[in-house]
Amino acid sequence: MVSVFLTAAITAALPLSTLAFAPSHHSPIVRQPSSSWTPLYASGKGFGEKPAPTKPQAPPPPPSTATSSEDSSSPPPQKNEGSTLLKQLRTREAEQRDAELQKLRDLRATDSLLKEDPNAAAIPEKVAQRMGKRMLPFVGVPLFGTFATFIGFWYAAVYKDMEFQPAIVASTSFVFLAIGLLGITYSVMSSSWDEDREGSGLGFDEFSKNVDSLKEGLSRTKENALLREKMVGLSEAEIQRAIDESDRRKDELKAKKQKEWTD
Repeated sequence: MVSVFLTAAITAALPLSTLAFAPSHHSPIVRQPSSSWTPLYASGKGFGEKPAPTKPQAPPPPPSTATSSEDSSSPPPQKNEGSTLLKQLRTREAEQRDAELQKLRDLRATDSLLKEDPNAAAIPEKVAQRMGKRMLPFVGVPLFGTFATFIGFWYAAVYKDMEFQPAIVASTSFVFLAIGLLGITYSVMSSSWDEDREGSGLGFDEFSKNVDSLKEGLSRTKENALLREKMVGLSEAEIQRAIDESDRRKDELKAKKQKEWTD
């Protein structure tokens, strides 16, 4: 029995090739190799076939052009909205200030013209004659109707023995008189205020145009009054400096637009 154990120990220590020469009457005890033990033929050393070498792994492919194009086409970073709004506000304020300075310049030019020639604000003689001619039909006919109505009532009451209520006579005369007064206004407003243009017969187009001009004149008068109040606290040098600054900004803006157009 001792010989059997010795044989098993020797068999476990010897390689498989030596076992081929062992006696046949001995039946060796074969142990199952553990998972951590690697025989010589499996590791390519000693006896046995050498395992095939492993293929080297291919390097990773380069990034595709689609990814780079997506990165290049990514939207630019957004600008600060606060700075954009502030810039727009400053631009709007500068435009309003330039508009006020332009109105102030026009007002000063008008004042200078009136000082040099007071008759510049008078109605041209040609326009005044045109208004007088238009008053003949629109004012003369209603006034003639007023007198004719009064005389007609008197004649009927005296020579025809007809009686009329005083209210009827007064109302009829007042209607014709009111038409005559409206005719004066219409004659002035329906005449052409352009010396070189006569205008139409009834003056409907001229009336609409002159009404718009009158509204614009009233609005300009109000604005001029506000500008005069602002001018009270400013000296002549400050006003002129502000006007020069406005002209400089206009020239810079004009040059910038011309440069953008040429580019």
